[in-house]
Amino acid sequence: MGNRALARTIKAMLRPFRWIFTARSGRFSAMIVLAATLFLQIYDPPFLSNFRDRVFDLYQQSMPREVTYPRPVVVIDIDEKSLLKLGQWPWPRSYLAKLVENATKAGAAVIGFDMLFAESDRLSPDKMSENIQGLDPETKARLAGLPSFDDMFAEQIHNSRVVLGISVSPVSDGANNYGLERIPSFAVLGQDPREHMKSFPSLIGNIDTLDQAAAGRGMISLDQDFDGIVRRVPLANRVGDKIIPSLALDMLRVATGRNVVIQANENGIIGFKVAGTLVPTDTKGRIWIKYSEYDPALYVSAVDVINGTIDNRELAGKLVLVGTSATGLKDLRASPLTSNLPGVEMHLQMLENIWTQTYLFRPEFIAIFEWLGTLLTGLTLIVLVPFVGARTTLGLLVLVATVAISSSIYFFVYHSVLIDVSYTVTASTLVYVTLVYANYLSTEQERTRIRTAFAHYLSPELVKRLSASPDSLVLGGEEREMTFLFCDVREFTVISEGYKHDPQGLTHLINRFLTPMTSEILDHSGTIDKYMGDSIMAFWNAPLENDQHPKDAVDAALKMIRKLAALNVELKREAEAENRAFKPLRVGIGLNTGVCIVGNLGSEQRFDYSVLGDPVNLASRLEGQTKEYGFSIILGESTAGAIPGYAMIELDLIAVKGKEEAVKIYGLLGDEAHTQNPEYIEASTNIEIFLNLYRRRKWEDALAQIKIVGTTNPRLEKFARLYRDRINEFMVSPPPDEWDGVFRASSK
Repeated sequence: MGNRALARTIKAMLRPFRWIFTARSGRFSAMIVLAATLFLQIYDPPFLSNFRDRVFDLYQQSMPREVTYPRPVVVIDIDEKSLLKLGQWPWPRSYLAKLVENATKAGAAVIGFDMLFAESDRLSPDKMSENIQGLDPETKARLAGLPSFDDMFAEQIHNSRVVLGISVSPVSDGANNYGLERIPSFAVLGQDPREHMKSFPSLIGNIDTLDQAAAGRGMISLDQDFDGIVRRVPLANRVGDKIIPSLALDMLRVATGRNVVIQANENGIIGFKVAGTLVPTDTKGRIWIKYSEYDPALYVSAVDVINGTIDNRELAGKLVLVGTSATGLKDLRASPLTSNLPGVEMHLQMLENIWTQTYLFRPEFIAIFEWLGTLLTGLTLIVLVPFVGARTTLGLLVLVATVAISSSIYFFVYHSVLIDVSYTVTASTLVYVTLVYANYLSTEQERTRIRTAFAHYLSPELVKRLSASPDSLVLGGEEREMTFLFCDVREFTVISEGYKHDPQGLTHLINRFLTPMTSEILDHSGTIDKYMGDSIMAFWNAPLENDQHPKDAVDAALKMIRKLAALNVELKREAEAENRAFKPLRVGIGLNTGVCIVGNLGSEQRFDYSVLGDPVNLASRLEGQTKEYGFSIILGESTAGAIPGYAMIELDLIAVKGKEEAVKIYGLLGDEAHTQNPEYIEASTNIEIFLNLYRRRKWEDALAQIKIVGTTNPRLEKFARLYRDRINEFMVSPPPDEWDGVFRASSK
């Protein structure tokens, strides 16, 4: 296959998709914008993820999680009140032993510590004997013989169900890995989940005395997003090959007495089964917390628990967290609802989410539907905006955005599912703005093109109107009733011979003639079609509609004759001043009205805004007949019928050269005011009488009448001579019996 054949084949294959690359419609630019937004949506850079998170924050802020009573979780709070009464932190662990003892007696289902005990209690008597300098041996021995606070704390932990906090560490330095081997294994359903979990090299655990006594241990580490807000918390991470549960997850394991099962497939983690109930997560094992409003009533002062002054009903059957809200201990975090919360609040919210199954959920496949939504909405706009228009598609965009946002809110409120439509709406808006802006640029370019194309052919006012509404210009051609004018200088060849040694002078003369003629045409809302040497072709009622186009054309013709007379006065004066012969300019103007084709006509390489049709040809023929009948302006029958009040005289019933159909032609002498001129009235009456005799073949009487016409008005002498010659011919060679008064012109 040759190169040309290959090019034709490719062109044919791409032809159905040509609309995509139409620059004027802006589709190509919009496709680039859409492709970029789709790629960005797949890549999902941090700033985009953060923007999406902020949108989901708005959902939570507008409708926080509704709580159910009684609340399943309570916090024993190491608050300012407790620090004031019991002293600064850290307290002796004998206090914590008492806290666990009293909480257990009150009926706490499980107690979880949102803190680490990575070192021995330095306030314990046995440690004090080592740390205090200058003690005598007896005192040291007595202190060393007292019960260890760590042992006391461990005993109470052993007697209760306590989950101690541990922390995964991104570095090995400073980590102790205490209790790592005691973390129970998880049951796994499906694929191995560990490759999908976040991996850490080590952890920081609790001293062995406490860890051995604990019923469980769980991470108190909280992942915060780029903006410092805690939204997603992993239910488990791993250290090496060991899966490390979160504090909340292990508290639930201890509380229910059931092992946790991790369900995973090749794509990632599906969720964690707690007591037979699946807690869905993302593929990395993270749960998206659905926050309720911060409730201080859930916080019990630690000093009241230690002193035993609380109502046992506040702890009975509850999941109890031990944490701190004291500002000085700096365990403060941010949530979508509040920027300054105790860190233990995050564990409380997560426990309630899992216990009441009110967590948020964002399935991985949702991102695919969001991407498809962006694609389909963008393509719909790209297809429709150039066809339907900006206003209609703006309504469609608003409708789609409203439905999408409403659906997203519905799924959040009733199903706790997070669907991001903000990106789709934003991307669709960008595509829409691109299309509208491209259309705006196209419109401005079209207006500039129109102004450039028509500035020399239309009046400034018409150019302004046309550029303001380019849709009024139908490209490619349309049928329209129009009035046409042809103007030509009589005996121009003779005039040009006088300038054979001065071509610049002839050019100057033509320009001086064409300028006032053109001005009158444009001033009367006409359009210049073309100049042909000393000739002008013009038309009315295109490109802009004009209901009175015959009248405007006739008025322009009359004014052209007056302007020509004024020009001749100037030319005569100049000729006399230069002592050269003067020959006045005389013109013939033909006017006709009819339906024709108007538009951009020509070839793919070159085209002009022009007209085609028989009415155009007839106007040209009528201009040629002006020299035969001796009238400066001759009108076709349709034009004359549109201006019944003007001063015009019926001249003949003629079939111009190249036409079989005959039309009445009229000589135009003036406007409505001219009809009151006695000279016109007399001439009109005499010619009407003559034509009646002529068409009835009363040759002798017609000759007598035409003599009267020429005698009474010398300006009609050429008209009278035309008919005298014709009648003399008819008297020698009469027309056939079926003759209907039509004269068939033999010349243009």
